[in-house]
Amino acid sequence: MVCNNSCNSLTDTFSLLLCLERKDVRIRSSSPISKPITMHRRYGFNKWYGVLCMWAIGLVPHHVAWAQVPNETYDFSISKGIVEFSRGHYDKAADLFEQARQAVPNDPEAIEYLGQTLLRLKKYREAETLFQDLTLSHPTRAQAWLGLAVSQGQLGKYHEALASLDQAQKLDPKNPLVFFYQGVVAHELKSFNQSPELFSRAMALSPDLTPSARYYTGVSYYERGLLDQAQKEFEAAIAAGEPESELARSARAILQQRAAAPKGPKPWDLNLSMSGQYDTNVVLLPIGIQPPGGSTGISQKDDFRTTFYARGEYRPIQTPVWAAGATYGFYQSLHQNLTAFDIQDHAPSAFVQRQLGIVTARLQYAFDYVRVGEDPFLFTHAVQPIFTIAESNSLFSQIQFRYQNKDFQDDRFAGNSFRDGKNWLAGLTQYAYFANGTAHLRLGYTFDTDRTGGGHPLVATPGVQTHADWDYKAHRLSVGLGLPDLWTLKPSFAFDYYHLDYDNPNSFSVGGTTKRRDNVMFITATIGRPLTDWLSIAAEYNYTRDQSNLPVFNYARSIFSITLSSRF
Repeated sequence: MVCNNSCNSLTDTFSLLLCLERKDVRIRSSSPISKPITMHRRYGFNKWYGVLCMWAIGLVPHHVAWAQVPNETYDFSISKGIVEFSRGHYDKAADLFEQARQAVPNDPEAIEYLGQTLLRLKKYREAETLFQDLTLSHPTRAQAWLGLAVSQGQLGKYHEALASLDQAQKLDPKNPLVFFYQGVVAHELKSFNQSPELFSRAMALSPDLTPSARYYTGVSYYERGLLDQAQKEFEAAIAAGEPESELARSARAILQQRAAAPKGPKPWDLNLSMSGQYDTNVVLLPIGIQPPGGSTGISQKDDFRTTFYARGEYRPIQTPVWAAGATYGFYQSLHQNLTAFDIQDHAPSAFVQRQLGIVTARLQYAFDYVRVGEDPFLFTHAVQPIFTIAESNSLFSQIQFRYQNKDFQDDRFAGNSFRDGKNWLAGLTQYAYFANGTAHLRLGYTFDTDRTGGGHPLVATPGVQTHADWDYKAHRLSVGLGLPDLWTLKPSFAFDYYHLDYDNPNSFSVGGTTKRRDNVMFITATIGRPLTDWLSIAAEYNYTRDQSNLPVFNYARSIFSITLSSRF
């Protein structure tokens, strides 16, 4: 009997169920006649890259309970269930396999057939529960773990699916389907550099998987921009399978795009945004630098402003191992009334990046030129090494260091150049993604210090600034949370706590004997949604509270903004 299963599009991005091409599923019966059941896979084209179809676990039982314990109900229900399954009558097959399960309680083969049928009926939660119970009662059955992985993949639980597949691999290290599904899940998690090896191992263990393994290997190369390698794999997939299969047609369709496809990943990015903001207390904070003391830096007045931001990046070198390029950022704020607080920032930079296994190492140089009003305010030069470590597909750590030279200008702010100095920074940030990568949690700690060369005077002269006023050591804790889309809206939240200890008595203090201490709190809430593939809109609220022991630096502010952003 032959079961020709048409492909079903299960989700926009993923359909984990795949069947072996002409994989025989033989049932050893107590009756003298035993017939093979052949599950034949057909392929369907899902978007531009996915050919994902229905699946058969490929049960070849080492023993069957009903062969050892005569049970006519079990025997009839299993045999009739297989017939109905092969005809595509999955509702009837599910009823029959359930009857077999009731006839011989806890029989693993009946449970696996029922679970497989539930998957065909798209009852993924029921299948997950069934296979989960089976792994608890029969923890050494590799097929139970494989069935659990497939149902979890259908529910979008990709990391749980990987854990189940790891267990299946330990129990059955030569099962080609285990490696095949590991490759499919790696694709869904965008780990295209990992999947080719998994598909290769699956193909080596089962030549029947050659067409699909070659196809998905081609997809992995295509996604990485390695089009020559992708073309070879697609051509091999066509040659190894049926010429008119849906998989072959999909491969040919991608190959037809080959001439029009880019020769590699896009070497440039462009981001543009425009924002309308209302600020309850306009404060001069260019690139996060602490404001000058008093009304020159903290207005204690509200105002409306419009901001513009543009950032472009070009990468003339871009391979899976190396990347190098340059960026340019531009920012401009225009206040309705407080035009003296308008900020313009020019920020070119250059970088080189190297992939070392799970570590991405990046070294960049950045320059900033900041103008306030129409006057020069600050020049900075910074060198920053950054190391990103991918512990898993959902867990990343980032370690950064920075040396920055700051050159303040006196044009508008008297004594501004006393803030000239060197800033040293070190930080660690942990990112954890969940809900299938649609949400994330961020935790970070940063230490930085400004060295302005003012020495260590025991007392300051009130009203007479010196370099000693601006030496500090600071600790910053940050937390961020991005939630999954809610009715097409994307909410996110952030909280930062920044504690600064200044080294010396401050000239802004009464009597010149008080060392400055600042505790700064930042709260951000954002909700946004895409308008098109390249345009999005977001509403944001920012609250800043600087609790300083020197009143001249003490302030609170709230900013309400609506931002249009585009990416090209």
